[in-house]
Amino acid sequence: MADYLGLNKCYFCQLFKRETGKTYSQFLNELRIEKSKELLENTNLSILDIALTVGYNNQNYYSMAFKKLTGTTPKNYKNRN
Repeated sequence: MADYLGLNKCYFCQLFKRETGKTYSQFLNELRIEKSKELLENTNLSILDIALTVGYNNQNYYSMAFKKLTGTTPKNYKNRN
């Protein structure tokens, strides 16, 4: 994103945090998890496929990030919805 905007990466991250109160990584994780919730609710994709679709290369890391933000695992979320 910084390159796209023509900004230094560190400067971009500082601006982003100052304006949003979140790091860019936190923002991306939240965005990815929200998209994955939609996919869990509305598709029959496997959890691995959803993790890969939203930008996680590792299903375990995706599951940890999902649980950290939602309080439940992707599998439990899918079963409830």
